[in-house]
Amino acid sequence: MQEGLYAIVGSDGRGALEANYRLDDAAPFAVVAPASESEVCALLEYTHAMRTPCLVAGSGAYLTHLIPPERAWWLLSARRLSRVVDYSPQDLVLTVGAGMTLHAVQELLREHRQYLPWNPALPQQATIGGIVSSNRAGSWRYRFGTPRDRLLAVRAVTPDGVAFKSGAKVVKSVAGYDLHRLLCGAWGTLAVITEITLKVQPTSQHFEAVGWQTSWDALEPTLAELMQMPLQPDGISVLAFRGGNLNKRAVWSAEAQLPPIAEASLQHSRAISVCYMGNAVHASATVLTPPPTLAPLTLPEPQTELRLQTEQDAPVPYLLLEFSGSPEGVAWQIAQLRERGYPAEPVPETMLHQVRDWLTPRRHALLLQILLRPSEVADAMARWSELRGVSALAHAGNGVLYVAADESGLTDALLQRVRALTAKYRVLSGAGWLREQSGGELPKLALSDGERRLMQRLKAALDERGILPDLISR
Repeated sequence: MQEGLYAIVGSDGRGALEANYRLDDAAPFAVVAPASESEVCALLEYTHAMRTPCLVAGSGAYLTHLIPPERAWWLLSARRLSRVVDYSPQDLVLTVGAGMTLHAVQELLREHRQYLPWNPALPQQATIGGIVSSNRAGSWRYRFGTPRDRLLAVRAVTPDGVAFKSGAKVVKSVAGYDLHRLLCGAWGTLAVITEITLKVQPTSQHFEAVGWQTSWDALEPTLAELMQMPLQPDGISVLAFRGGNLNKRAVWSAEAQLPPIAEASLQHSRAISVCYMGNAVHASATVLTPPPTLAPLTLPEPQTELRLQTEQDAPVPYLLLEFSGSPEGVAWQIAQLRERGYPAEPVPETMLHQVRDWLTPRRHALLLQILLRPSEVADAMARWSELRGVSALAHAGNGVLYVAADESGLTDALLQRVRALTAKYRVLSGAGWLREQSGGELPKLALSDGERRLMQRLKAALDERGILPDLISR
């Protein structure tokens, strides 16, 4: 079987078994990296006939969300599907292979003063196919939406090796079902995406991030007021990290001025991020025009250091706000915050990197993504933070709460809290521990019978032999 796979892709397609390609204690018997869609078709047709399961991965960072196959399985790495298929800067349309990394795409777009408004963890490793398959965009989704909102078309291959295309290189396309949007967020369980066409956008003139520490009692009213202010943040997030969870000292030095962000994925940030996220409300995407007579804001000298709570038993919420747009518009928004009495101070680039990459699933013993009403986020974060070894980060504008536990946090109290969840959630890492503690099954998820049956029918229709994996959230 292994030699048959390698014969299709040649010696260059023999991949190495990396740590990210393991699922719990299971590992693929072969890692295969096709270089073209025709090779993907041949591989899937061959293994479909042999009824051999397959997992698809880019960097493999989010494979922990999937259920390991019961039979021996192989891994299809999309990393060699990394060419630029078509790019039309004047039309703001880009088509790339699924294995191209977000960082490489941003570098390409930056030459034309364009970018993708996504900020998922580890952009230098995260592939476009992986981002689209998991529909993850980071905190910037508050203003710019998810990858599904920018997805124009895909090319993909069914589990039995048949290639197909869905969508077109225009925003308005009414030809058939929007299968490309079905595949976005399906986590590679319905088909293998090979090419992706996206709508990009012009870069902003200026980026600035500010933040401040608050209290639990003040968090919800603060977020409510931020939502009502005439601001245009890229997103709103809140985080409360226990000492040493983000870095060894849990201290971020605020250097004189937030430097220009060279990395494209940070240079074009447009989010209010509140490090320990609270209330979430959707923001409109209209352009904010400041009063023409307002002079650009001169930021005061920042404090020597911007310190997060380090005591193991008392994480404190911290608000991180990111803005982009014209220099005058950004300065006006920050001035509005300070006029309301918020001690908004510049935030260094290193902190933005750390907060972004904190959402890498494999760095945590357990990582949950919980979907809530925006008004529920602040209270939920406070309750989760009471547990030993547990940290949290929320994208406040979207009602998405991330709860992470280190090894010391894998307790009965945490297990009972997960079992008591009534909101929809995903287990991004730590599913093995949950299954072990729950008698081999994950705690029940808040899916209606109709949702569960529809998911099962879609899976059976597109993958009747179960070649591709199942979702943990099923």
